[in-house]
Amino acid sequence: KFTEKVVKRTILSAIRTGLARHPLDLRGSRRSLEAAKIFLEVEEKKGKMNFLDTSMIIGTKSPEPDSSSVVCPTVACQWVTSKFLKLLSLLVSHPNTIPLLFVFFSFVVWLYDCITDMVIIELLWNFKIPIMYPVNESFIAEEVTYLSYQTLTIDLYAPLLLLILLFSLMFTLLSCSCSRLSDRYRLATMYARPLCEISGQNMQDPTTLLARYDFQMSQAITASLPQFCLQFAAYMVILYMLETLKGLSVDQATQDTVQEKIDSFAFSSLWFSGMGSGLSLVVAQYTAFKIQHEHDLTFSQRTVYFFSCIFNTIAMMTSSVVFVTLILLPVSTYIGRYHIMILIILFAAILGLGTLISVTLAIFGMDPTTITTDRVVTRFQTNNLLTAFLRFSQVGSGQWATLLGATTIVGNIFSLLTINLFLPPSQLLIHPFCKFYATSPRSPALHYVIAKQLVYYNILLITSSILLCVDINEYGFNYSLTPATKNLLVYANLTGVPCIFLALLILFKFYSSFDIWTSNGVHLVFQQDLPTIVDSPESGVDFDEDSNSVFDQTNLTFLIPDESVDMNDEDCKTNEANIQESATIDSTIISNGDTTPTDEQNESTEADRDNLTKKKRKIRIVKHTAKLNRKMKNSCCSFVTDVAMVDVRGKWVNVSD
Repeated sequence: KFTEKVVKRTILSAIRTGLARHPLDLRGSRRSLEAAKIFLEVEEKKGKMNFLDTSMIIGTKSPEPDSSSVVCPTVACQWVTSKFLKLLSLLVSHPNTIPLLFVFFSFVVWLYDCITDMVIIELLWNFKIPIMYPVNESFIAEEVTYLSYQTLTIDLYAPLLLLILLFSLMFTLLSCSCSRLSDRYRLATMYARPLCEISGQNMQDPTTLLARYDFQMSQAITASLPQFCLQFAAYMVILYMLETLKGLSVDQATQDTVQEKIDSFAFSSLWFSGMGSGLSLVVAQYTAFKIQHEHDLTFSQRTVYFFSCIFNTIAMMTSSVVFVTLILLPVSTYIGRYHIMILIILFAAILGLGTLISVTLAIFGMDPTTITTDRVVTRFQTNNLLTAFLRFSQVGSGQWATLLGATTIVGNIFSLLTINLFLPPSQLLIHPFCKFYATSPRSPALHYVIAKQLVYYNILLITSSILLCVDINEYGFNYSLTPATKNLLVYANLTGVPCIFLALLILFKFYSSFDIWTSNGVHLVFQQDLPTIVDSPESGVDFDEDSNSVFDQTNLTFLIPDESVDMNDEDCKTNEANIQESATIDSTIISNGDTTPTDEQNESTEADRDNLTKKKRKIRIVKHTAKLNRKMKNSCCSFVTDVAMVDVRGKWVNVSD
């Protein structure tokens, strides 16, 4: 008596919950997507026939007329083209080629962003403004200070940009995110091989899956947005100060000198750096969504979500650069005299903005710790300091623990400036302290992140408007003095708020029209009857033997330390064969031509048989332990380990209508 819509929704829910065991089951998600496509395709073709009717006739494809192929005009051109296409087909057909190209592309994006930032720093550092700063407008031609515009501008912003770049590189190095490139390539290769689809051949470690894109996102969340804001803000502040000096100067020679510096200060490479930062932020948001949905997205879904990331990135960059510029304009002379004060002023502005956002979220009762669904549950396997803040990170042992832990905590806190402005589904799995799965638009976690992002944008834009009014009324800011500041405010108004709404509108269409599950009314969330943080550092990974654990229900047997060796499957098989052979040789009856075993020999044979059984059991345990060690290996650095392991034991809950 169910309607056709309810039947379709029930079958799709069963497909997803039956094939995908948990949100990070990438292989199960891919299988469920293909199964849903097949079901919907059959559902469209069968018309009004019963779903259980199997007497469908599949039509044959009609032969197409031969189309004339494009032939090169010369024999040499045709030969080169055919060889190139043959080589390209050989490369693409290899299962390791596509994963290697994507890893190489992510490295190129990271390198391009770093190089463009270095170019801007180098150009800014070599730019000279040998003009003294006047102390009083009435005595501008007579009284000057020992401060120059070089000290007030270039000597301030160039080292600050270098500091941010070096901190980002240090965070990437000391957080060992570089080692995640090998994990990403290994996992992508594994999912590209059809042979690996056999159940039990390759286990999926959720901890490694969750962190496989850390290298690509480390630069974007720690340096791309701050570099862009400070580069363009410094450019506009310097131009504004020079234009102000030009208007105040009574000497024609000084005006000509200032105009010459203004004309030569047009950095064309600044736009290349801005494009690099924008590309890094767009790719980071798209990659963050791929952590969970890399293999269960159609091409149309990928395209729509990528455009949503583009519009959200434009809104991020314009709103942030306006806020930083309006902070620096009224204090440009003060921070030029005392360079260290720029860090204090920026920190105070960010702290005040964060306090306003936290108070607003608290007033509306928005607390992520009260969300019980779609949580990423972790289980500690180390007793490191501040493990609650480092549970999604890697730490070292001994003297490395403090250095890696401190750098990771500072980098994670600094990354919140960028992550909290990301597209809502992209924020869920890359938040450094509180991660959630992006399962459904009805998930409370997604509702919380959308509301939080809107609160961030609203407070940021309202604060920028207040600062603009203060700068105009109290500090005499003339936004039309330079084309740069005038265009900044115009473009920010045209692209800031509209791009936010466009990004959310495209995200709504992504779920309502293009997502194969939610467009058919299927809404599932993941429920785990476990605390968010499970404290069990002694046992490391202590799963029940019969539970549906992250190791595909493998029965674990713990060994004593001297037996916990790292052996691969081939070594285990070879050792087992050698033990069987040696045990057989040891138990062979040795006699002087007498083939009848004596009582003493029978006892020796029985003892050897018992010894053989024990040795074979020991090798079997080592073999299971070797598989477990390979699955728990998350980094190519031998001195670091994951603070906590991701626990995915739970169940799907249907929240559809």
